[in-house]
Amino acid sequence: MNFKEMNKRRSQKIKGFSLIELMVSMGILTVLMLMMTALLDQVQKSWRYSESRISQFREARVAFDLITKKIGQASLNTYWDLKDDDDDGLVDGYYKTSELHFITLDASTLKGGGEQEGVGHAVFFQAPLGFSTDYRNLNNLFNGRGYFASFGSDRLYRPSFIDSSPRYRFRIMEFRPPAESNQVFEDGKEEREEDEPQEFTEWYTQSLSVGKGNFESHLNPLADNIIALVISPRDALESSSGSRDQTYSEIAPDYKFDSNSDDPSFEGYSQQVPPLLRITMVAIDEASAVRLEDGTKMPDDLRSATSGLFKSTRQYPEDIKKLAETLNEKKINHKIFSSLVMLRSSKWGT
Repeated sequence: MNFKEMNKRRSQKIKGFSLIELMVSMGILTVLMLMMTALLDQVQKSWRYSESRISQFREARVAFDLITKKIGQASLNTYWDLKDDDDDGLVDGYYKTSELHFITLDASTLKGGGEQEGVGHAVFFQAPLGFSTDYRNLNNLFNGRGYFASFGSDRLYRPSFIDSSPRYRFRIMEFRPPAESNQVFEDGKEEREEDEPQEFTEWYTQSLSVGKGNFESHLNPLADNIIALVISPRDALESSSGSRDQTYSEIAPDYKFDSNSDDPSFEGYSQQVPPLLRITMVAIDEASAVRLEDGTKMPDDLRSATSGLFKSTRQYPEDIKKLAETLNEKKINHKIFSSLVMLRSSKWGT
């Protein structure tokens, strides 16, 4: 057999793909490519969503960490003083007292001249934070400090070079005067004039006029789009029922706590900071805030979502669940931060 015949037989054995086989293989390849494209697109969307949530709530997370850290340092410096009930010059006993103050209250009672409308709860306290603009290296100076959520304009807090209409948003506010502006010891002028014992109870509400008084000038926004701040003083990890999951607070059933309270039922707890504080903060994203904004008015959807909630600590779990369900129904992207903070200076006992 010569070379020409061998080459002819070899060429006869080699067969190519038929048109049908090529079409089937190309169809399978196309389906695989479409599946991979859809999978990659879904992964990319999930990544962008996760990244957007992290970036959207990063400011709120930083603010929440700051609040819990500062509140944990709250102190009263409580001491025992002499008691003379019958004014005969003889000691009849001793009582606990302090010139400092710790209070949680309804933020709507704070008046700031119309720029900020308080919502939810507020907490004001004294702590050795060492913040001063005039003195250095005095790390244990006592400062007044407070936190509350509000709705209002950012006019007073924007850089001067921003020339645009004010943004009306919910935000978390920090009351942060330096130690030399601490007015807790200046309170009680009326009592001093009447030669009566001073009551240091209104130091955090002095000079509330916007942009004119110490209070407003020492207010700093920590984070935007915080629609609720819930402060719940607690006396123990367990309630009287023995349940560690129970969020009911026996010392502040309505969320209100005042270390200077003269209520007889609160006598055993006065002049003390609570051992624990449950702090809950609810944040929404900027996209939802823009979608719901209504000029200078508080958005009705957000007002109704928080209306009537967080009035009793017995209802705390139900209130949190109801708020989350309402926000989900309205398709408002949100995140709830919650933590139980231990106050290190608390010397609890009756």
